Amino acid sequence: MIERGINYADIFAKKVRRSPSKFPTTIKQMVDRYYKWKKRKDIWFDVDRANEMMDWVETFVRHTKGNLAGQPFILEDWEKFAYSWIYGWVHKNEAGKVVRVTRECYIQIPKKNGKTLVAVGALGYAMYGEGVLSADCYCCASDFNQAQYAAKPFAATILNHDALMNSSTIYKGPKGTVSSVTYDYIHNDLAYQNQFIVMSKNIQSIEGSNPHFVLNDELHAQENMEQYDNFKSAQISRDEPIMFNISTAGKGSSSVGMRVYREAKEVLKNDDNDSNFVMIYEPNKGYDWADRKVWSMVNPNIGVSVTMSALETEFITASRSAHKKAEFLSKHLNVFVNGATNFFEQDQVEHILVENLGDLIGEPCYLGLDLSKTTDLTCVSLNFPTHDEEGKALLKVKQMYFIPNADIEAREKEDNVPYTELVERGFVQFCDGKMIDQDQVLDYIVECMDLYDVQQLNYDPAMSQKLIEKCENLGIECIVVNQYPNVMNAMIDDAELLIYEGRLITDNPLFIYCALNLVVVTNINGMKGPSKRQSKKKIDGFVAFLVAHKETMMLMDDIKEDGMDELISEIYR
Repeated sequence: MIERGINYADIFAKKVRRSPSKFPTTIKQMVDRYYKWKKRKDIWFDVDRANEMMDWVETFVRHTKGNLAGQPFILEDWEKFAYSWIYGWVHKNEAGKVVRVTRECYIQIPKKNGKTLVAVGALGYAMYGEGVLSADCYCCASDFNQAQYAAKPFAATILNHDALMNSSTIYKGPKGTVSSVTYDYIHNDLAYQNQFIVMSKNIQSIEGSNPHFVLNDELHAQENMEQYDNFKSAQISRDEPIMFNISTAGKGSSSVGMRVYREAKEVLKNDDNDSNFVMIYEPNKGYDWADRKVWSMVNPNIGVSVTMSALETEFITASRSAHKKAEFLSKHLNVFVNGATNFFEQDQVEHILVENLGDLIGEPCYLGLDLSKTTDLTCVSLNFPTHDEEGKALLKVKQMYFIPNADIEAREKEDNVPYTELVERGFVQFCDGKMIDQDQVLDYIVECMDLYDVQQLNYDPAMSQKLIEKCENLGIECIVVNQYPNVMNAMIDDAELLIYEGRLITDNPLFIYCALNLVVVTNINGMKGPSKRQSKKKIDGFVAFLVAHKETMMLMDDIKEDGMDELISEIYR
């Protein structure tokens, strides 16, 4: 029962403040943001508006599966906080109208924590309870079938209440799927229709739409940004739209969910986007995946819809299989993983990206070349073996990527990489047309020779014969490096160690992208090699680095104290 006048957001916020050790850092950041907003004068919290929404949800939405099937959806305190924030914070817009502050939300919670009904509640209220005339509501997912996980419970909500069903029509598709719903009503003697549409892969229908509510379910499984971006742009002209993103964590470094998740984390950290509400239940840094306290911390419905015994069963299976561990981490601990097949995880490599590598002019470096013809990236990797201030060996990696600019917008959406922006930042060069311009790559290598002390060029022999002949004519020693496990194993092992020890840094974000996409195959002797065939996304930059590292891994020796003194005296002689 939602009671009038009670601020349920306050109740949850105080609970977090009283027992901070029981909640993830991300939830504490969310609550800190709430208290900061309470001090502001340009926005205010409308308790009645928030509670009206939650009252509608508890009145009309029912559980459709499990032990609670048929019972009303009674909100937990964390769910009340989310709804209260989204529907309670208001301000005056440019026209002087009081409207919601929140236009987009990102809620990320582990599996079995009631995610679907939270989405259905918001969707149902947008369609029937909010009073928006001619509201168009959409449900999006990775495909039509995935969208049914929200569409079917929504249809069941309508079927279970005569007040909703009497004015609604549910349109079914093949095998009992729900394709759309219309709601016809009269307001001030005029006829209106609200509609709900389940999106298919035909995103052309978004053009010209004016959506009031867009549900993105399981955002982590979506690979193409176009649908998300198009809907977001289509909502700009509305006073109070909602882009309702709700998901668990997933696998892969380039999903739509990963991009939106990163943006959401920045909002939590900086509180720099009022229109976004963010709620993320995830473990704190350095967590122990076997710690039961971590399980309780990140599963807000523990003891309600999630049981510790069920997690124990899943954990036993996950302990025996790398694939099952990845499943457990993503689905039950809400951690983005790269999957059992990918070599690196996000938290393993994200720290190696730095803003500035320092002055490298005149420094010795070794080039690695991975050349492509059309759709793959071509990369020239410059590996600079050097030392930090304490004399410890440090490898600085500077890279330049080349990609054809034909159909670049489609390529950006397919890879989920902002190539145009990276060109502007100096990390990528476009080649005109549909092919890699090898002369352009050669020009860059010549530039490197002018700027740095280039010692050697290592290359993958595929498609590189002509370019290598030109490089040899310039006087560069060129060494072929085949991508077989018996060749690449040592470089992969050494690179993993350098990354772990924090002795490898780069300023190019595409290097991180390629590292996270890396899939490694193992031969019969247990030796590892990179596999472009099994890697779902591009790994060319990491391969170019490995090719150069065949030489630089031999040069990663620390300078002892007496050697450091000699080096300094040599420099300042």
